[in-house]
Amino acid sequence: MCIFDETKECDGCMECEVCDLDPSKPCTNCGKCIMPDKDFVSIKIDKVITDPKEYKE
Repeated sequence: MCIFDETKECDGCMECEVCDLDPSKPCTNCGKCIMPDKDFVSIKIDKVITDPKEYKE
């Protein structure tokens, strides 16, 4: 399912893979968008998939 629209199935548009700091490039997981001035950071995990049969792109 699309992470931006819960009613839409993923169509591979790659909008979710865009860099938050520079929308003209794909995300490389560099971590620069995570606020370095904070004492801690957190990431919300939507789901943990342990069974490969449950995995859907």
